[in-house]
Amino acid sequence: MSDAFQLGPLLVKMSMLAAVVSLACGFLAITLRLKKEKVERAAIIELLSNAVFLAFLIWKLSYVLLHFSKAIQNPSSILYFSGGENGAWLAAVAVMIYLVRGIRKKAIPVHLVVLASATGFLAAGGVYHMLTVLLENSDPWFYIQQVAIHVIFLWWLFTSKQDQTIMSFWLTLSLWFGISQVYVPFFIDTRNALFLGLSKTQIAFYLLSLLALFLSSRLQTPVTGGSSDET
Repeated sequence: MSDAFQLGPLLVKMSMLAAVVSLACGFLAITLRLKKEKVERAAIIELLSNAVFLAFLIWKLSYVLLHFSKAIQNPSSILYFSGGENGAWLAAVAVMIYLVRGIRKKAIPVHLVVLASATGFLAAGGVYHMLTVLLENSDPWFYIQQVAIHVIFLWWLFTSKQDQTIMSFWLTLSLWFGISQVYVPFFIDTRNALFLGLSKTQIAFYLLSLLALFLSSRLQTPVTGGSSDET
């Protein structure tokens, strides 16, 4: 989404507007999914809101770390550029550390944070892909499939009768979502293959799927803690 529109003195990119709308839909989905957990919901939404802001801040400022000379030569470029994919991975690591510390500090049930995070991620991702396919002409089949995938997994979270405090539930979900994300990028025309025809992102999801498959055959541990069941 390269188009932009003028908002006063600011030039707002359509991609940024789509991201804001998607995040709003993500938090709405979290509110609906946790409608019975009113006490924990407020703390979780605050925690995840801070995590999103932290991720955005690190992603943007990582441009300085990854392109130090360019940032020094033209400081205003920090406003228009980001750390890209590498910056996103750096932000993801920082957010994971923040969430772990926040959960311990506020004593929030881990399984509810996992549930809220997954719900918000799938809802926001589905809306973003839907907006992208409406605003862009490139790779439409990729974005259409992504919308379908995110809707299916979101429906799974809302309707599943399985115990969502059990690690095996999340391992199964991670396994199949990872497989879907290895498959779908083959429909991107500009995909950059890194190894064995797979892009960097596909390799990451492939490894996630293998890890989920490995753990699912050995673990039956509740997310909230406790001893594992022997098989």
